[in-house]
Amino acid sequence: MVAGASGAIGTAVAHQLAAGEWDVIGTFHLRKPAPHPGIRWVPFDGADEDSLNELHATLDSDARPVQAVISCIGAPSSKRRIADTDADEFDALFMVNVTAVVRLWQAVCKRARLGAAGVVLLGSDTTATLRPGNGAYSAAKAGLEALAVTLAAEEVEHGVRVNLVAPSLTASPLAESVLALKGVTNIEEYYRALPWGRPLSVAEVAAVAVEIASAPHWRYASGQVVRLAVHG
Repeated sequence: MVAGASGAIGTAVAHQLAAGEWDVIGTFHLRKPAPHPGIRWVPFDGADEDSLNELHATLDSDARPVQAVISCIGAPSSKRRIADTDADEFDALFMVNVTAVVRLWQAVCKRARLGAAGVVLLGSDTTATLRPGNGAYSAAKAGLEALAVTLAAEEVEHGVRVNLVAPSLTASPLAESVLALKGVTNIEEYYRALPWGRPLSVAEVAAVAVEIASAPHWRYASGQVVRLAVHG
């Protein structure tokens, strides 16, 4: 299962799994993506408990266990400083970045336990950098990290592994709109100033998530935060 599979990274994850001959359930929020071989699209709004019905029905229609769960659910912030950010924005970001993942897990956990699934949650390296103007988003993603590590401890008895991938800036239309909120006017110049002179690509982030969820040499690792970033 790939949750948030209609976003840039989620789409890349779903396509990479399908190319590896996995049968994929991909969730989307607003607009159903185009048909793709190996992917069944299911609507899911993690902020709405009622939206779980169709996801449950899809899971119940197939008796096979779920062997991998990759959650790419998330939403960015307005990039305002904490003093200028409405409290409602903190609530909304926690709902999308944390509570939605809780609802996803509650829907899929029984089937994931049967498959001793590899679970990967997509976080952000913002929890390590903690820059001004990113308080609401950083706090929500820090909550997701705590959720991932706790879930790993809770599910180990079922053979389920849970890890979190925390990428730094990843090139995508959403990233560029967020940079615009920060006042960045020359995207390419900003990218050239990054470590290695470029951002991550969605394909790179997706490949790491897929490997951690499914590769045999990751079977020992659980409760880990894997950062795709340069810190110095």
